[in-house]
Amino acid sequence: MVETRVFNPNEHQAACEEYLRCSLKSQVRFAHAEPLAKSTRDAPWRLDVEVSGERRRYVLRLDSRRSEHEYAVLRAMESVPIPTSRVYGWDPEGKALGVPCFLYDFIEGESLLEPMLAGERWAEELYIDTVCALQGVTRELLSAIEDRLVREETAESFLEAAHECFKTDPHPLADAVYAKLRETMPEVPAVRFSNGDLWLDNLIVRDKQMAGVIDFENAGFSDPIYEFLLPFFVSPGLRDRGIEERYCERMGFDAGMLGWYRGLEYFDTWHWVKVTEEPFVHYTVENLQAALESWLNEA
Repeated sequence: MVETRVFNPNEHQAACEEYLRCSLKSQVRFAHAEPLAKSTRDAPWRLDVEVSGERRRYVLRLDSRRSEHEYAVLRAMESVPIPTSRVYGWDPEGKALGVPCFLYDFIEGESLLEPMLAGERWAEELYIDTVCALQGVTRELLSAIEDRLVREETAESFLEAAHECFKTDPHPLADAVYAKLRETMPEVPAVRFSNGDLWLDNLIVRDKQMAGVIDFENAGFSDPIYEFLLPFFVSPGLRDRGIEERYCERMGFDAGMLGWYRGLEYFDTWHWVKVTEEPFVHYTVENLQAALESWLNEA
């Protein structure tokens, strides 16, 4: 099989055209492929093609540990009234290109990140609306992939996983934070559906409307508040604008829990950075420990 890291569609145009033709069931002319920005996943390729004489763009997702899951979830999401990409051509054995792959529609637009950072009210409301819509997707709507959605990630499971990490390498701060989180743990909400990565680059907008939600590799049912707060953790400048409180009001959650969740985020990320030995965005072991010490003093 071709190794994902060296596969370049521009060097395999004939094979790509045949794969596209079979997947889309149309006459296809391959024009160009452009690598898309890599985040936490294998970088996909944007394919510029002509389909029956019409110019179109698709994304080629190459081998990934969660490709089959993402493909299945996106297929199921096609019947849900939330804009997502249509998928095509799941090839788990890599018969077409020598590497497992599938296609999905490229969604034209811009990331929601910049207007959110700029404090544009429409962007804040659109984020809340979109997350609430995703978290309103029920198991019944996704019954076709019920067997893939058994696992649930709760606030407690995040807490215990982080605590487990420090059992083999104890740290007095970790013990104090865990004890405080356990002692003050509120009655957290039930799990709800999410794409598994609500980072704002995964929300594509066009003309101040949601054009599409992307990246469903880790989609499943998890703690809704923890999921919602990801952008505010990665970009602290988004905090203290009342966005988190408006979300809680919309969902019927107690906004008084937000401080507890902030401690959980720091603790969970500390354990992750410790295990991977790499920083998470701008978070290092040192500044996470400092943040947790401050959280303890404020809690």
